[in-house]
Amino acid sequence: MKKSFLYLAATLLCCVGLTGCLSHWFVETESRLQVENATEDCTLLSVDIFSMESDNYQRWIAETLLPGERSHVVQNDWVGKFTLRVNYTKSTDGSGETLQFVKKMEVEGGSLFLKVESEGDSLALKFR
Repeated sequence: MKKSFLYLAATLLCCVGLTGCLSHWFVETESRLQVENATEDCTLLSVDIFSMESDNYQRWIAETLLPGERSHVVQNDWVGKFTLRVNYTKSTDGSGETLQFVKKMEVEGGSLFLKVESEGDSLALKFR
C-alpha cells in the first residue's frame, strides 16, 4: 500500500514538473491588445513594442487604422516594462510623412484596450 502511494505521488510530481513553470498557473502572462483610432485627422500605421530583453521593436498591431477604426485583437506573451511606439501619419488616408509617438508602459497581462486620441500636435494614449 505504501509503495503504490509513493509511486502515485512520484508520478503526480513528475506530471506537475512537466507542465512548465508553476507561476503560469497563477499569473497571466499573455496580453491581448485592441487599438482604437479616436483621432479625426491621423492614420495609425502600426503599434510596436520594445522590451529591455530585445534589441529592436517588434510589431504588435500591424494594421492600418483610419480615423474611427478599431484593430483586431492581437495576443502576445508580453508582461513587464516596455516602450510602446505608435507609427502614424497626419492624414486621413495614410499618405504623407510617417511620424512616431513613443511612451513607456508596464504590461501586467490580460486584456488591454488602447484608445489613441489627438492632443495638439501629438497623440495621447489611454488604456482601459
